Amino acid sequence: MLTRYLSILLVLLLTASPAAAGAIPLTDRAGGSLASGSTSLSSGSESSAPEPTYDPVDPRSGRLIATSGFDVLRDGFSFDNWGPGSDVHRRSLTPAAMQSLFGDDICARIVNGDCVLSAPGAALESTANEMAAGGHCYGMAALAGLFHTGGLDKARYLPHGQTVFEAQPSDELDRLISRYWAAQISSPSSTATTENSVSHTVRKLVSAWARGDNFILSFFNADGAGGHAVTPIALRDLGAGRIGIVVYDNNFPGVEKIFVTDPLADSWYYTTATNPSEPAYLYVGSRDNRLHLTPLQATTQIHECPVCAGAGDDSVTVMIKRNPGAGDVSRDKPDVLITTPAGDPVPGLKSLDFVSTMDTLAAVLPAATAFDIRMANVGSGPAQDWDVTLFGDGWTNEVDGISLASGHTATVAVSADQRELSLSGTAPVEPELAVAEEQADWSVESRASGVLLSPGTVASVARRTEGDVVFSLRGEGSDGSAEIAVRRRDVERDYIVRTAGPVTIPVGSSASVAAGSWDGTTSLVARVAGAGVSREYPLG
Repeated sequence: MLTRYLSILLVLLLTASPAAAGAIPLTDRAGGSLASGSTSLSSGSESSAPEPTYDPVDPRSGRLIATSGFDVLRDGFSFDNWGPGSDVHRRSLTPAAMQSLFGDDICARIVNGDCVLSAPGAALESTANEMAAGGHCYGMAALAGLFHTGGLDKARYLPHGQTVFEAQPSDELDRLISRYWAAQISSPSSTATTENSVSHTVRKLVSAWARGDNFILSFFNADGAGGHAVTPIALRDLGAGRIGIVVYDNNFPGVEKIFVTDPLADSWYYTTATNPSEPAYLYVGSRDNRLHLTPLQATTQIHECPVCAGAGDDSVTVMIKRNPGAGDVSRDKPDVLITTPAGDPVPGLKSLDFVSTMDTLAAVLPAATAFDIRMANVGSGPAQDWDVTLFGDGWTNEVDGISLASGHTATVAVSADQRELSLSGTAPVEPELAVAEEQADWSVESRASGVLLSPGTVASVARRTEGDVVFSLRGEGSDGSAEIAVRRRDVERDYIVRTAGPVTIPVGSSASVAAGSWDGTTSLVARVAGAGVSREYPLG
């Protein structure tokens, strides 16, 4: 029996498709590492060492060592990997896809077989769809491999007798590819993924193909950015101790591509060029930048739900991403640091590798840990919008639309109980703040947008243990105003109420709504208190 949910939406209204999605061009390479407790997206220093050559190699050269039997003109898709939605690719993650990936717990209710997402589930779906604008390569690599190995019955999704290559983009295929793209978010796909030396990669591929199985092969630039995922299909002896890993690259349908590897040196490179005069995408690997393998079968399972109450541990996952609607990316990347409030590395912080061309940084941090996310645009390019999202056990917190002009900084401070996010900056910022939380029988989402924060003003959104949602302003600056709407979603229906007009929130005060105790039929008010103000605004 589906667990009962109350889903409450509290809305506070205060007065890029890449050239080759899933790959980073040679002229635009960004990086970052969260393993040390902080990360930087700024460009690396130049080296005076001579540049090695990475000559294109014909995927048919050398001697065939092993093959999976995968034919790019039969088993690969005929259409390119894509980023943002378009007239051709109209569908990404849907509630049905989220239910397929995370199970029924992500649904507030199921009506005639259709999942209605809980508030945290809807927030996760929205964030994942925005991140998928960086390319669906992981999902295409997974699905092509599963169709070929029989891990997924393609007869359920394609007309009888039709090959994968003959299939055209459709809402059903887009939804399915998006579902498998999102598998990388959590376990078992994330925990089953391993980093491998070249020799281990070769041995694992030969063993998998011998039993009719395969892997997703994913890889990154040397600085950890620009992830891409492909389907490995054959091995070739290229001579001089080199082994070629032939792949189906979903950025290049209908043709084979090849990794050039040196097992003895434990190095590899991958260039998409077929001759030196072509524009190319280049990845270079070493012992410090190894190949990643994900077993196909791991992606087919029900995954751990990052936002379902009681479904995971008490750690918090942080996603920092560039808004795809923010325009072109400057080559001067803003610095992003995750530190303690004192500016030190965060103990227990673990970085996550995420396959996407979008400027995305991800990390897992311990529960009951206060930390700051500090962003600074150190470049000379245009302002860019960044979103920060925290995913926890039954909750999400977001600060979206952080516009960083050149030379300015912004900080998102996370409280020790991780129930409150506070935003401040050195320049005017117009953010959107959101909180979603699920308990045994209710969930709540709150949003604040349209408020212009001046330097010295701090805006925060907090989740109270008794179920109240509190929005507050402190510091210096002008009063804010908000329109508040509350939606309760349970196993039967949705209930919606809203204020008749804007709610004034002076600096030094807060507005709270007892959303968690509202049953959908009783009266509900927004209470503003502080700065000499005490007033109630009815919702109806």
